[in-house]
Amino acid sequence: MEFVSKPEEANVILFGAPIDQGTENHGCIDAPSKVREFIDNFFLSEKATVNNILDKGDIVEEKNFEQTMDKLFNKTVEFLKMGKPIVCIGGNHSITLPIVQALSRFYYNIGVIHLDAHPDCQIDYYPYGDVIGAIFHVPEVKKIISIGLRNWSKNEYQFLMENKIQFITASELVEKGNSNIMRIIEDSLKKCDCVYITFDIDFVDPAFAPGTGWLEPGGPSSRQTIDLLQKLAQLTNVKGMDLVEVNPKHDINNMTSVLAAKSIFEFVDSLKI
Repeated sequence: MEFVSKPEEANVILFGAPIDQGTENHGCIDAPSKVREFIDNFFLSEKATVNNILDKGDIVEEKNFEQTMDKLFNKTVEFLKMGKPIVCIGGNHSITLPIVQALSRFYYNIGVIHLDAHPDCQIDYYPYGDVIGAIFHVPEVKKIISIGLRNWSKNEYQFLMENKIQFITASELVEKGNSNIMRIIEDSLKKCDCVYITFDIDFVDPAFAPGTGWLEPGGPSSRQTIDLLQKLAQLTNVKGMDLVEVNPKHDINNMTSVLAAKSIFEFVDSLKI
């Protein structure tokens, strides 16, 4: 991807949300700056495509969590008015809720693709651990698909079943492969006028992404993850993505930050603009 300085030259709007508020597991605040360090290591995408990206900088924390979320909501609305897909580097998973709420001001039938080792509908861990539970109650969100799940509480599993939230476990993803999973996703989201992807880095097996707060063995490889993001970017009506829960303090040799940079790079340059 190529960085540009004017909105009219851009295909995609990038911004960071270095936010630790909303969780006791601090360290994600350092992720946006660290991930940006490695984005320039990539030139052409694997498919030799290039999209232009405008980096709008970081939305920094305010004095309290509520003010920070309001600020993130308002800035996201501002970016969406530019009429381009958005990509946000978190920050913890709390950031996804105000971004989806901002999308709901522009779209009436939103589909959310949630890449994560956990269902994130654990009310005892609101907001970051209950972000999907919160998004579920946004009226414009008509469909949620959680992919990569492999650790959940009884309450979370019950929430998924009672509310008929579609999910694909990590074992199903590996067994069926990305192409078959994509057919399921395409069929589920065909009526959506907006598709948004929220990507928690613990979706990836910690052998490839150790720099996060929750290590969950048995996840997809970095190769399968990148391939899936490339395919998701090709979906109709994709309006953006966030990448959350990278924690450089827990990383080994910057493995996770480099993978995050690569993931964003390949997603952006795979978008159909």
